[in-house]
Amino acid sequence: MRKGRVWLSGLMFMMLMGCQPALTPEQQQQRSDWLQWLAEQNAAAKDPRSSFLNIRDARYLQQDQVVYLDSGVSAAQIRWRDEAGSGDLSLSHQGSYAQLQHQAATARLQPGEEYPLAQGLFITVGRLYDQGLRAFVRDPAHPKVAAFPGYRYFDYQSAARVEAQFSPEPVKPVMFQTIQGLKNRFYRVGTVRFHWGDEPQTMAAYHPTGEPPFEELLFFFKDASNGDTTYGGGRELYLTLPQGTEQPFPMDFNYTVNLYCAHSTFWNCPVLRDPPLAVAIDAGEQLPDGH
Repeated sequence: MRKGRVWLSGLMFMMLMGCQPALTPEQQQQRSDWLQWLAEQNAAAKDPRSSFLNIRDARYLQQDQVVYLDSGVSAAQIRWRDEAGSGDLSLSHQGSYAQLQHQAATARLQPGEEYPLAQGLFITVGRLYDQGLRAFVRDPAHPKVAAFPGYRYFDYQSAARVEAQFSPEPVKPVMFQTIQGLKNRFYRVGTVRFHWGDEPQTMAAYHPTGEPPFEELLFFFKDASNGDTTYGGGRELYLTLPQGTEQPFPMDFNYTVNLYCAHSTFWNCPVLRDPPLAVAIDAGEQLPDGH
């Protein structure tokens, strides 16, 4: 059983009585915006070419590393190999791009570009921390894309949109281990303080570059709901703050998302390191179906 579940007592009482507080016009608009955002997230996940679920195989490479592929096998069997001569395609990491040799053809593949294979498959690459490169074999006809039922989210809760106050700290690079055995770097730039129910909370705030002004913040966190109603590896919340961080700002946990690894083992998700919150953040994305 999960311990430490915290709710606004008044809200819980009304829910138990079968009555929820009426939303103000502003809250109704916030809920409408969230529903539109969620519809866009589901549409992106169902897009055959760009879905994060269409990956048949992935490999994470260091500079000058070479992997091989037999492009003639079925989509279900296609895999990157380390052994030279184990396929008709080779891909080498050449810094800012990947060099491909496919039968008699040679190509230079940049991040954001596609290299077509048989059966409608294609290869993409992306840059990683410390000059790493990822190579994906993608399949628009992947059954996981067609079968994706949509993200599972808690119902929208106005109480999950809280006011947060940012406290700056000296910028500190933080190295995260990843589930692929690699590393990723983010910059801790301060903390935010907010209340969840009646309980004061503090959460570390990260930034992708550590360069001010901080008009976006990243929050990687665990809480008491993990492994029960939400993903055990933790979740993340991304905020855009065009007004900056000097004044209090809304922090809407309805937009909390699982790390991609909740849905696919091919992604390079960070292993979260900050202490978990003692409360259950019962808002945002829930455990996917099948967990």
